[in-house]
Amino acid sequence: MTHSTDRRATPDDSRIRFRFRADGPAETAPAVRDGTVYLACANGCVHAFGADDGAEKWSRRASGRLTAPTVSAGVVCAGTDGGAVVAFDAATGDRRWEFAADGGVQASPTVADGEVFVAADDGRITALHGEDGSRRRSFRNAARALCSLAHDGRRLLLASLDGGAYARDPTDGRERWRFAPSVAVGGAPAVTDDTAYVGTVDDGRVCAVSATTGRERWRAETGGAVWASPTVADGTVFAGSGDGFVYAFDAEDGSVVWRTDLGARVWSSPTVAGDALLAATDAGDVWALDGDDGTVLWWCRATDAVVAPVVVADATAYVADRGGTVTALSLDAGPR
Repeated sequence: MTHSTDRRATPDDSRIRFRFRADGPAETAPAVRDGTVYLACANGCVHAFGADDGAEKWSRRASGRLTAPTVSAGVVCAGTDGGAVVAFDAATGDRRWEFAADGGVQASPTVADGEVFVAADDGRITALHGEDGSRRRSFRNAARALCSLAHDGRRLLLASLDGGAYARDPTDGRERWRFAPSVAVGGAPAVTDDTAYVGTVDDGRVCAVSATTGRERWRAETGGAVWASPTVADGTVFAGSGDGFVYAFDAEDGSVVWRTDLGARVWSSPTVAGDALLAATDAGDVWALDGDDGTVLWWCRATDAVVAPVVVADATAYVADRGGTVTALSLDAGPR
């Protein structure tokens, strides 16, 4: 089932709650926690603003291009392409600690069990103490250019633009498995039950592999690069592609359930919001699709190209664009 979108249709601007203007371009997703939105910009600016009204609470500056922020235990962490990991107090913006990695950091740090895991582009992964940023242990991955990192409760999951998706033990760093080491992977595997789902950049595929062994179960084709992690919900795997389509695949066998042409490249993971699927494009459009059949429910315009995933919290979608604006959209189906 294939659908097309029509930008001549009137955008639903009534959904816009507010727009927050940052001091730099936003190329990564904001984080929302306890009524505050945290945004890290490509020029080193970090902002905290109210999730309800967009009122700024604090702003700080780091040196270099920042990853998406990670918020845990009252601390906001982000990595820089200069090799630093900086941690700010979530309430005040005061700097709590800083760690110098052995290479530039492209992947957003991830937090588990009181530890902050950092993946540098030289292939080294380091576990830091969440309280003070001190080094606890480190290990090196087979591939460098690590660009995405996740923790599924049992494994560290990594993606490398040099090639491959990887699963490692978070305690001793032992490699559990690797997949497609000769193909660039831009997003960490998404794990549901015993299956990991991986998107590939070079050949534009979405693959399902065993989360235990990394053995391939199925693969499906798209018409362009899949830069971000797939999104899995209710037995369906959703992925955005550089061909401008959002795809829905059956999680069991990889067959195409539907695909919808958004008319411009999709760089980020789609976001599930109830029965809707939210996807944004580098034309600056934000589309809400029916998760069951891919038909368009509504759409809005951001102020510039969107390359980061839409973030949803408390019936609001937050869209960060490369022009440096975060647009807050109401997901409430009632009067606005």
